[in-house]
Amino acid sequence: MTTVNSAAFTALKGHVSDGAIIIAPSGKRFTLKNTMKGWEVLGADGLPCSGNLSSAFEVEYFVVNGLSSH
Repeated sequence: MTTVNSAAFTALKGHVSDGAIIIAPSGKRFTLKNTMKGWEVLGADGLPCSGNLSSAFEVEYFVVNGLSSH
């Protein structure tokens, strides 16, 4: 299983994988989940916080930019 800081997250290094743990700048942990329609980022409570992300680029953009304030 992959664990990566949100600032270093990139699809080119294979970080977009089911079950990947993403650590936000605040130290909060998020999990990347593959769904039938794309990808979701789940919070520590297991609830989606990203909505549906349809491509690896969208996942990378959300993680790098969206989790920077979490």
